[in-house]
Amino acid sequence: MAIDIDVVTGFLESGKTTFIKQMIKSGVTKDYERMILLLCEEGVEEYEKEILEKYNVTLIPVEDRQILTGEYLAKICEGGTSDYILIEYNGTWDMQYILGNKLKGDCRIRNIVFVSEAATFHTYYSNMGGLLRPQIENSDYVVVNRYENQIENEKKEIKNKIKALNKKIKTVFLNSPAEDKRFLRIFTPYEDFKKTVTPGMIILLAVLVGLCFLPTKYLSYAYDYTNKISVSFLSILIQAIPFLLLGAFLSSYLQLLVPVGFLSRQLGKNNWKSFLAAGLAGFFFPVCDCGLAPFVSGLLKKNLPLPQVIAFWLASASVNPVVILSVCYAFPDNRRIVLARIFAGVIIGITVGVILLLLRIPTKDVIRPDAGLTKMSVDMVYESSKRGKFLSVIKGAREEFFRVFRYVIFGAFISSLCLTFLPQTIKMFISSSALLQFFIMLGAAVFMSTCSTSNAFIGRSFYGQFALPAVLSFMVLGPMLDFKNIIILSEVLTKKFLFQLCLLTAVVGFLTYTLLMFLLL
Repeated sequence: MAIDIDVVTGFLESGKTTFIKQMIKSGVTKDYERMILLLCEEGVEEYEKEILEKYNVTLIPVEDRQILTGEYLAKICEGGTSDYILIEYNGTWDMQYILGNKLKGDCRIRNIVFVSEAATFHTYYSNMGGLLRPQIENSDYVVVNRYENQIENEKKEIKNKIKALNKKIKTVFLNSPAEDKRFLRIFTPYEDFKKTVTPGMIILLAVLVGLCFLPTKYLSYAYDYTNKISVSFLSILIQAIPFLLLGAFLSSYLQLLVPVGFLSRQLGKNNWKSFLAAGLAGFFFPVCDCGLAPFVSGLLKKNLPLPQVIAFWLASASVNPVVILSVCYAFPDNRRIVLARIFAGVIIGITVGVILLLLRIPTKDVIRPDAGLTKMSVDMVYESSKRGKFLSVIKGAREEFFRVFRYVIFGAFISSLCLTFLPQTIKMFISSSALLQFFIMLGAAVFMSTCSTSNAFIGRSFYGQFALPAVLSFMVLGPMLDFKNIIILSEVLTKKFLFQLCLLTAVVGFLTYTLLMFLLL
């Protein structure tokens, strides 16, 4: 017999105990004969002995999360002593711990419900994002109680913030499970019957049937293009993963161990020296743009000055020693292009940073409200021992890597499409117009999304068909406007600001391109 496990989580005094008591008394769990309640946190509200006896509930206190193993959950149900386990989970414990346990026997986690008080939700959201995010991201439902004093706009704001963390989650405002019929359904015994046909399966079947009626010639073309796209896609991923891992470790180390004061002293002064330091700092980070994207996100989450961080981000790829070396190998007969790339990258980065400073754009207006909500849990942030800190950095790097990797997969797919079809399109528009060459190379830089450590070799393939300044614009602006990196930064920066930043970078890049035309031609 299957043993259903439901988890009710939330912070202290959020109303978890009240919610569970109302569940039991309202008959939501009436179809279960023997219920075990694991109490991981004791609050002001208590479970009355009369209620536990009346509804045949066995209460077991759990003071250490290490107890909640798959073996333990299976053991307490041995011999038919229980057919249902309800866990009142401690809101300060990492949700990944219980979800990562391998369950034994017929035990299976069915629902995770996060309970929050409406009045305190915004406080937790702003000040305890590291705790709140993993709770909501791993939940199926968010129950907001004690909401009577909230107006409709405030309720909508709570829903929007929850959606920003978990788009698939369902948010309900209620004070008792009996108020919403869905809880009568989701807490009833598990049914093995599932829908066997979904819309996605129908679409896939229709595509496969359509392919069967295509002429052989078109199937051959489809195979060739699919092969090219898959090779490009895998090559981009294989090229990006090592640098992405390094960037994830740097970002984790930055968020968990590096004091804000040190970085603020280096980049926080609003003078020309701080911008010069930001423009040249990339020399000490021999990581490609794929790895620097999560690192820059970490800097922004530390609330460092936006203009200096953007200047560092834009200029970093041009002064990267690995990038400089790759340019030397790609253009062994033209050393001027090495100096030109360094010059152009630093000038564009510092100029854009200074313009942002002069515009006095409030940082709070361009940083997403949920940007500080990392997956760094409280046990990672407040770890004191050296071994614990080391393990926390590794765990944080894992979270950062998988958080960013989904964006890289999407960006790599778009880039592989462009690498397959764009070069043929570019050749059709080759012209003697220097202006047209710039825009063609700018489009190629954005959508091909090649790694900064290797785009010099791709730029070399364009050399001869395009003027040297146009090839330079491809190599310099590529890491700055890389499609997949922009997607990564969109997790921290608002879409409106990212669009303005890309437009500003393109304009400054064009002016720099014009200057290089006079110097190199």
